[in-house]
Amino acid sequence: MMNNSTPARVFEPKPSQPAPVSTTGPLAWLRNNLFDGPVNSAITVIILAFLLWVIPPLLDWLLWSADFSGTTQSDCTSAGACWVFIQAWSQQLFYGSFPDAELWRINLSLILLAVVLSSPYWLPHTLRNRLDLAMLVVYPFVAIAILDGRLLGLEYVSTDFWGGFSLNLLLASASIILGMPLGFLWALGRRSNMPMARSISVILIEFFRGVPVLALFFMGSVMLPLFFPEGTNVDKLLRVWIVLTLFMAGYMAEVYRGGFQAIPAGQYEASAALGLSYWQTTLLVILPQVIKVSMPNILATSIMLFKNTTFLLIIGIFEVLSTAQTALTNSNWLGGYATEAYLFVGVVYWICCFGMSRVAANIEKKLDTSHKS
Repeated sequence: MMNNSTPARVFEPKPSQPAPVSTTGPLAWLRNNLFDGPVNSAITVIILAFLLWVIPPLLDWLLWSADFSGTTQSDCTSAGACWVFIQAWSQQLFYGSFPDAELWRINLSLILLAVVLSSPYWLPHTLRNRLDLAMLVVYPFVAIAILDGRLLGLEYVSTDFWGGFSLNLLLASASIILGMPLGFLWALGRRSNMPMARSISVILIEFFRGVPVLALFFMGSVMLPLFFPEGTNVDKLLRVWIVLTLFMAGYMAEVYRGGFQAIPAGQYEASAALGLSYWQTTLLVILPQVIKVSMPNILATSIMLFKNTTFLLIIGIFEVLSTAQTALTNSNWLGGYATEAYLFVGVVYWICCFGMSRVAANIEKKLDTSHKS
């Protein structure tokens, strides 16, 4: 029988205790991640020894003992890198031989490119879908008109003076912008039930995807003029742009084909049940999902095309790499600065490719409609 005079026991929680010292803090992180066992400890020690052997002299050559100020080769007196070489050739590396008084036209074209690419972030949602595609399609022709100058009443600048990294950037952007919708049409043609459209699409895709880009450049320089009327003089840079656009379209068509195969058949059946036409289903239902699924491959293809613009030096177009090689052979700079030149070009390309990767990752995040916990 229970004794009613006994007071009820009251639950009194004990104060929370800090985590054990052995599981938190920098020492615990080092032990768990770098020294977790004898093999990991040995690998960590070897890597640290290698970094200590390489990094200090590398930083000394890059920064501490480098020459940053000056205008001529005689200003490079230390044992470090001669960044004076990059500084002295910076205008040619970025703008080619474009006239000094007209450099604002290149800067304006690059600013417009940044505005067009960033438009999805600042345009109102109601205007975004209508204006984005129009701005992307129109931009390459606007940039050409600004750089050429004749249509706008500006001083004419021949494409022989275009060059440098700005040419790499503008040419790659224009080719990607026009190659993506063209590749989508080719991918649709490859999936078409019409034999003629399917055959033409397959031939174009397999040709531009299977032939090396260097061969395409040579074919564009030598063979493409044969397809124009007699007496027509097509600019070499325009021919290269056409070749790069078709090359991009061939690869993008296969990227889109992979995206099409990832779309379940229920999407088509649901669109048909709603009464949507073929083009309404393709553009409003299928295309957004294809782009979402294919975004990593779209980025990889775009970066590949951007890096392939360095091959333009083979056919005598002075983009950034060929400009750097020309600077290395200049009689006023015969000190052997190839390391600085190639390192500079590599860093510039890495920054651009990393920036494209971050933008693509942001777009993937915005397009992600999965319900992750």
